[in-house]
Amino acid sequence: MARTQTKSDDALGSKIRARNNLYTDFDFNFIANPNNGDVSKKVDTEAVKQSVRNLILTNRGERPFQPFLGSNVRGLLFELGDPFTALELQKEITNTIENFEPRVELIDVRVTDELDNNRFKIQIYFAIVSTGQQENVDFYLERIK
Repeated sequence: MARTQTKSDDALGSKIRARNNLYTDFDFNFIANPNNGDVSKKVDTEAVKQSVRNLILTNRGERPFQPFLGSNVRGLLFELGDPFTALELQKEITNTIENFEPRVELIDVRVTDELDNNRFKIQIYFAIVSTGQQENVDFYLERIK
């Protein structure tokens, strides 16, 4: 949240600036920035979208010192591909986002089974809390042999 300068802050001689970007994260494609050669960044909505997707794809217990962070989505991929598994995936994704991503307010999670292609299509609709902007993340979950 941006802060405005008051007289008391001005009296202390502090220089307060509003931030241009609310959220930043590095790009997991690891593409070098052409200007400085450093890893490029994702900002604001793109950073939050990447975070939501990575949170779902992180196995519970995978991160050191954070044993409860993540979801059990990959474990559910080896169950039978039926509507019950799709419902379990939906519940797991909903619980994970509500528990571990405070920057978003979840609107809807849709899981569509594509049994002919041996995968599930995941659609997550959410609003970013700080801006109220509605976004969505779409990706496929499939078993890797």
